[in-house]
Amino acid sequence: MKPAIVVVAYNRPVALRRLLVSLAALRGAVDVPLVISIDAGGDLFAQVLAVAQQFEWALGEKRIVVRERPYGLINHVFICGDLVDEFGAIILLEDDLVVSPMAYRYATDALDFYADDPQIAGISLNALWFHGLIHEPFTPYLDDGDVFFMQIAWFQGQAYTKKQWAQFREWWETAVPTILPTDNMHELFQTFPSTDWFPLKTKYLVQTDRFYVFPRESLSTNFGDSGTHVRGTSFFQVPLQTRRTSFRFQPLAEAVAVYDAFQEMLPERVNRLTDQLAAYDFTVDLYGTRSLANIPTEFVLTTQEMRHPLLAFGLDLRPLLANVIQQQAGSGISFGRTADLNLSWRARLRAESRRHAYFVRRRVGVRQRLKWWLGKILHN
Repeated sequence: MKPAIVVVAYNRPVALRRLLVSLAALRGAVDVPLVISIDAGGDLFAQVLAVAQQFEWALGEKRIVVRERPYGLINHVFICGDLVDEFGAIILLEDDLVVSPMAYRYATDALDFYADDPQIAGISLNALWFHGLIHEPFTPYLDDGDVFFMQIAWFQGQAYTKKQWAQFREWWETAVPTILPTDNMHELFQTFPSTDWFPLKTKYLVQTDRFYVFPRESLSTNFGDSGTHVRGTSFFQVPLQTRRTSFRFQPLAEAVAVYDAFQEMLPERVNRLTDQLAAYDFTVDLYGTRSLANIPTEFVLTTQEMRHPLLAFGLDLRPLLANVIQQQAGSGISFGRTADLNLSWRARLRAESRRHAYFVRRRVGVRQRLKWWLGKILHN
């Protein structure tokens, strides 16, 4: 498979130039079409166009598409995705990204490997390092592969085949274009602006039982430049894998590192790692983000407090699930009946504090905080 590269650009000339420079260093890319799609409007439109026109693409044909009217982010992304009909497969990049020199090789190999799996909806180039609901570190369970799977339509570098995109577009034709309380997604998704396509694509994954493939080592990183939904942040920066020339892929059916839209491992995959819970119908809530409405089972594995747990585990090993698999002694993780959850505000605060301490690892004293504060003042 030989995907074209499609860049979604709007009003960020510096960011676009940075991305294009990184694309020029791609390895394994020969005779690859590059499409730079520039949305209309924006006070820096002329500068964005100039950057696109001046960039020399030595790896294939370059095409600049200037939209005749402002499409807005969601429509612009979708119309760029539709270019897969022409090319058969694409790598879709927003303009605040930078890619590894190995990004094209990874995307091509992943598209080839998963092209015939009907449950794979797309390939992420970015290794999602944090839990999107609570912004604490997220570490997928290690198995025999360089990828993991999740029902999150992560937007920091994606690749699709024509068939994968067509299945999404077919769903979109009749889908309710908002997130509803009955969609089996966290309530936070209901608060996203209507201009954001990310929640809708995630809803597609949930409703059709499909997944994105994620690399464990990132092939793209995000500079968080100010734009439609971001006001400048370094939060999304991750290390890039710049040396690996081959990747170990495994079929979705064989992997254990498979996660839902709450970034929790599927119970069926948990049962492959331990037989302690196999006799129960349970929900996984180790990050403590589920409301009762999103725990449909009689039993739950959680870091929330529980009155009469059937099993209890510590909060020592990493990732969280390892404490269950290794039967680590302690009381930070509980397994029992959903009806026995203690969801009072006091219990929730205690549980949140325990989780934060687990992720932070280190307590910082007042003196050190004052020194950091003083350094920030002096820097400003």
